[in-house]
Amino acid sequence: MNEQIKKEIIELGGKEWSNHGKNRVYMTCEIFNKVTKSACRLNDSKNKFFYDLDQNAILRSYKGKKATVEHQYK
Repeated sequence: MNEQIKKEIIELGGKEWSNHGKNRVYMTCEIFNKVTKSACRLNDSKNKFFYDLDQNAILRSYKGKKATVEHQYK
């Protein structure tokens, strides 16, 4: 399922990133809303959304602080 979610986010314009054993796909708030069917109105310059393949979750970092889970997949 991880690869399916990853593919969907990339097709919507997400950017894949891998480094130091971390595998993520970064996305805008607009992509986050489409993938999760949410209606968040957050500023992309202060909020960084990404799908973490290892955690199978979408996380959000606000102003560079520690990321928190916004949407957990089963």
